[in-house]
Amino acid sequence: MSIKRILGITIFGVLFIAAVISIMLLTSHPMRDNDVITLPDPPASSDSAAETQPTGEAQPDKLSRVEVTRDNIQANVSILSRPEVYSRDVVIETFWESGYATYLVSVTVADGVTSLQIQPPAGSEKRIIITADTLYIWYQGDGTPYIGDIGSVGDGYRSADEWQMLVTYEELLDIPAKDIIDAGYTEFNGIDCIFAEYLSPLLGYTRKYYVSIENGLIAGAVDYDKTGSLVYTMIAGECMVGEADPTAFILPNGTYVGGAS
Repeated sequence: MSIKRILGITIFGVLFIAAVISIMLLTSHPMRDNDVITLPDPPASSDSAAETQPTGEAQPDKLSRVEVTRDNIQANVSILSRPEVYSRDVVIETFWESGYATYLVSVTVADGVTSLQIQPPAGSEKRIIITADTLYIWYQGDGTPYIGDIGSVGDGYRSADEWQMLVTYEELLDIPAKDIIDAGYTEFNGIDCIFAEYLSPLLGYTRKYYVSIENGLIAGAVDYDKTGSLVYTMIAGECMVGEADPTAFILPNGTYVGGAS
């Protein structure tokens, strides 16, 4: 056999072995899953805060390491739960062509009873307490509140969230998936949240709101009308979980109607 032929066979053999090794390396390397991303963990709190975190709350790690998308936003929201006892302030702003109005709502919730102190742009503070079956409404200075069942007001039943002029994540769970425009994981007003942006079927508004992954409450919301004009904003202040002032559940005549004890 000629030297040229031997050399050719040797080169071919080397190239063949190199090709086989390359294929083995490529096929044995763990395949990357391009459909899943790792999201950043929420900022760590102090050790003392971590030790005193109430049990039963949705933990950030449940959501921080999964990709939140239009397809799974409703499933992610559905695993959140609100604290049974908390208090916070919420600022609501509504806008129209010639102006705007700002409402400060102080919210206290304990064991299924919600107490609201609503300060409108002008006029007296409005007080509302909603229990499982009874609605109490009065204004600052009134001696006797309106008392009725929770569906007794002229425009029908309203949830405690609706009395606060809030959108709710229950609404998000009910909308058709096709109306969801965008969704993801983000920070809003210093709070780790998942957000959803969708088209409201009723008014044709584009609504975007943020749900805290720490406590399951709405942390913020923005609405735009069909023309793209801003019509509504909602921003929640710090949520004091486990804190509820019992005096928030007392009627003008001194009657205590439940909640914190």
